[in-house]
Amino acid sequence: MRKTLAIFMLLTFTALWLATPTPLLAQQTEGALPPERIIRPLRAVDPITLQGEGLVVRLWGIKPAQTAETPLELKALDLMDKMIGNEQVNCRIMGGRLPELWARCTTHTKEDLALSLLSQGYVVVDRRQIYNSVFASNYFAAQESARLAAKGVWQFVTETAQQSNLPPWIAPYIDVVLLVSIIFGPLGGLMLIALVLRAGFSRIGIKQEKEMEEARLKEEKLQTRERQVLLSTLEGELIENKNKIDAFLAIYKDMLRDLNVPDQTPKYQQVGDIVQKNPVYSRIVFETNATKMSLLDMHTAGMLSKFYASLPKDQAYVNLEPTVPLDTAIKLLEKIVQETEAHLPAIDAIIKALQAAMQKE
Repeated sequence: MRKTLAIFMLLTFTALWLATPTPLLAQQTEGALPPERIIRPLRAVDPITLQGEGLVVRLWGIKPAQTAETPLELKALDLMDKMIGNEQVNCRIMGGRLPELWARCTTHTKEDLALSLLSQGYVVVDRRQIYNSVFASNYFAAQESARLAAKGVWQFVTETAQQSNLPPWIAPYIDVVLLVSIIFGPLGGLMLIALVLRAGFSRIGIKQEKEMEEARLKEEKLQTRERQVLLSTLEGELIENKNKIDAFLAIYKDMLRDLNVPDQTPKYQQVGDIVQKNPVYSRIVFETNATKMSLLDMHTAGMLSKFYASLPKDQAYVNLEPTVPLDTAIKLLEKIVQETEAHLPAIDAIIKALQAAMQKE
């Protein structure tokens, strides 16, 4: 009878835990083989990478387009944000191991993210990945469409091919330089060339300063996006842990009420019972992103570290034998309830701080 009751309690806790929203891969072991397909909310963090709670998905078959002439990376991120919105992403896993995977991903409207990025010229085909695959023709067709339309990186490839071998800043002056050289002789021509070169170097310096400023702004935007993803995933894990605490307290407060009913023999004094000392907390998001706490303000990062350090790492159980006095059993359950409730103020304060930070972004 005691074994039957213990099994019933464990099944009850399992059912409550499964009913609580849990990140899709929170229960997977790092390095384990992933499922064939993943459907869940994801956000773009660079032109070929999506990120969710404890999961990094790189788009298969493409790689970033490299150019210093335009912020293609930011345009790619804006395109993916518009395509994904707040909906789930459907990813067919092509390789990798948890938590880093390669996949072909589509939006809720069945749009292929990689093909859309290729058709806009924001990325290029990764020939090593798609070589000899059934998807090669579609990927090359999307890239060729962008090249013919001179979109994205192909616009600058076309412009570079059409330009002469002379530096662009000297082209407007070349006719004047030749004429003066013929009229005034070698010395006058050299002097004019020196002036033109000086003007050219000045333009180069201005252009370099502009590129440095653009790179700085780009880095700030990327850091802001990464901080938004971190805030969102941490908030999700904390809300999940709060739900687990609420379910745990509901069960044990009911048990306490049963023990305090007068003239009624408690169930544990009949067949014994097993008491769980604390909920099963989720911590994979925090542990995965522990090195990124510098993206948050010091106060919020400190609260997070202190809260997760206070959570018990191991699951513990206590056997309530029929011989245990009723007062002892009541005190044990009251202690478990009090220790669990003590986590609620901290978790509420952290969730509030994370939500405030997301509103400022």
